[in-house]
Formats: sequence, C-alpha cells, structure tokens
Amino acid sequence: MQRIAAWAQRHRERRRHGLVLAVAGVAFAVLFAGVASATTAQKRENVTLTVNIIPISNTLPLDIGIKQGFFAAQGIDVKKVTLQSGNDIVLALANNQGQIGFAGWVPAMIARTQGIPITAVATSEVEGTGVVDNWQNIMVKGSSSIQTPADLAGKTIAVNALKGVGEVMIKAALEKSGVDPNSIKLLAVPFPTMRSALANGQVDAAWAAEPFMSQMLADGARIVMAPGPVLGRYFPIGGYFARSEWVSQNPELAKKFQTAMNQSLTYSQTHSAEVRALLPAANQNARLPIWTTLVDRQQLLDLARYAKKYGVITSLPNLTQLVPSSISGGSTLQGTVGNNFITLRQDGKVTASLKAGKYTFVVTDSSKTQDFTLVGPGVKKSSGRSFTGRVTWTVTLKKGKYVYSSTGRPSVKRTLTVG
Repeated sequence: MQRIAAWAQRHRERRRHGLVLAVAGVAFAVLFAGVASATTAQKRENVTLTVNIIPISNTLPLDIGIKQGFFAAQGIDVKKVTLQSGNDIVLALANNQGQIGFAGWVPAMIARTQGIPITAVATSEVEGTGVVDNWQNIMVKGSSSIQTPADLAGKTIAVNALKGVGEVMIKAALEKSGVDPNSIKLLAVPFPTMRSALANGQVDAAWAAEPFMSQMLADGARIVMAPGPVLGRYFPIGGYFARSEWVSQNPELAKKFQTAMNQSLTYSQTHSAEVRALLPAANQNARLPIWTTLVDRQQLLDLARYAKKYGVITSLPNLTQLVPSSISGGSTLQGTVGNNFITLRQDGKVTASLKAGKYTFVVTDSSKTQDFTLVGPGVKKSSGRSFTGRVTWTVTLKKGKYVYSSTGRPSVKRTLTVG
C-alpha cells in the first residue's frame, strides 16, 4: 500500500506542475492496427491486450476464454503477464504496464482512495459457504497445535501481500469469531512459496488459495479457518480492472473484453473438467473458485467498511466509479439436492420468494439418482441425473412462478415466487 501511496503522490505532484502523463502509446498503436484497414479487403487485425494476473486458479477462465476463442471472436489477443499480488497489478496499471489486470477488490479500493483512478471491467469469483467448499483458507501443518481460530492468536500467518484482501478478511473474520485481530502477525509470502514456508516453520499458518491449498492438504496440512464465509456466504474476492482513462478512451474495446470475459466465466461455471485440465496433473482435484458475472454491491460495501476499519484504506471508495453500471449486480443463491431433499437458500436461509433480477445459482448435487432442475419464465436448467458435484448458473429471474425439483423424484418439488 505504501508503494501505491507513493505513486499517487508523485502523480499529484506532476499534475500540479502541469505535466501530462502520456497514455501508453503501444496500446493506441495496437488498437489502431486492429481497426485500420490494411487493404481494400479491410481485413481486421486483432488487438493485443496485456492482462496482468497472479498465479492462482482464479484466472483459469481467462485461459478457457482464450482456448475457446471467445476473445478472438471479439478481435482480442491476450498477452498474460504474471505478478505476485493485486497491489503489484494496481501499480503496473498505474504505470501503463498493461491495459487490464486481475486483482482483489481491496487493492482496487486502495488504488481509488490513493488517487489511482481504476475501474472494474469484469467480475471474477466469490468465496464459498464454509470450510468444506471454500477454495481459499487458513492452513496449518497437520502436527500443529493450532486447532481452532482462537489458537491463531499470537501466531504468524502468511498472506500473499500486506494491506490486501487477505489481511482484511482474516482480521475481520477473527474479530467476528471473538479473536483479537491485532494479536496475529502477518508475513508477506508469495502464493507459490507458502507451501514451503509452512512446512519449514517460517510461518505458523498460511492463507492459501488454489491450487496451492490442495498441495498443502496433500502434505497433510489442515484447514483451520475459512475467513470469507465467516463474513458472509459467497463473499466477493476479485475482478478485472483497468485505468478509468483507458476505458473512457477505448469504450468499445473495454466492452468487448467484458463480453469475452463474461462468456469465459459462464463457460467455466459448467465445464469444470475442461478447467481442471488446465492444471498440472497432480493438482487437478483442486477446489475450483466459484465464478460469477455478477457482483453483490452490498457485500462490496461491507468489504470496504472492513478495509477502513482495519486501516487498509482511510476513506470509503466511490463504489459507483469503481463498479460502473456496466457491471451487473446480483446475489448468489445456494441450491442443494440429495436422495431425499432439495433446498434453495439465500444468505444461508431457505427462501421461497425473490425479487426479479439476476442471480447466480451454486448447486451442489450429492445424489447419483436425483438432480436439481429449475424451470420458469425464460429459465430451464438442470444439474443432470448422473451428475454429482457442483454446477453454477447465472440467470435472470422474471416475475412469476419458478419450480425447482428433482426429475428422479417428482415429489421433491418446491415453488419459488419471483416478484
């Protein structure tokens, strides 16, 4: 965060002296090449966008989109650059090193409150509902004396960056669990080296994301806490961001990236086998993040308040500027089906009525003979009778009656009223 603040200060000083920061010439040159006609045939060349990412499973839909041709269909070639944290990515964007970057919402909030105008161009993922399904948790060695969140007091926990989403979520979750958030020590360790840092005793615990969490589990490590779900089910984590200036100068290109990214996220929701195939063979059983094209703005506001409470930001960001209207809002619902039951929950509570709008359904199907089927105005979805596991759909619910049921047991049926 200090580096972000330093950049913002230099930026303000330059503006006071009347200097104008140059927009990245390469981006304009490539964009011009993508839209200019080289011949009378007017064959259009793709625009190359540099997208900065961090080395975790969250960005696998980007690879899926490249592989499936979603970006090429929009006239975009993606050049990926890997950095170590969202803070690094924000700095890269601020210095015109890349047009788009994947980062946590907290680094994006830091940027906006430090005078670096960035804006979301696409969403990405949310956390799960608890230790069992969450893909980003606090890990300890199997032999550790740490058994509960209370045992983390006085311990050193690895996070991929200080003053980031990990720090905010860990401190907020600990305090909500009755543990003094100031009693822990956080140490910045890159995600890829957390495994060795935990194994050799450099840290007592590690806030690890996939695929590194599964590697630790294979070593015999244990999950001691899932911070995100402590704060709320399906808590927002990250998205894809760009400098506001770049978006305003390239609105059509930004929209095309969002279209391709949303296609990639939607495809990844229902093609987990193809996503896993992108991982190394030893890591293909990793827990996949829950991808969504929607963002819950109330949860983002809660996250911003936590970030301010724990000193990561000094003021609340302008969420209207950070999350423009082009980013669809909506909630995530939890569907479950087993041999003898079917349920639908919102915020952990069984629901029979919803407001019309966009929703992401995260369905866990534990039965080989039942399925979760949703039918209603404009929607017909099913997890499939032979399927077991998790499937995700993002749909628009209109006013009217919806039925969610199992085709394997017609009596297992519920009505959902949307108004």
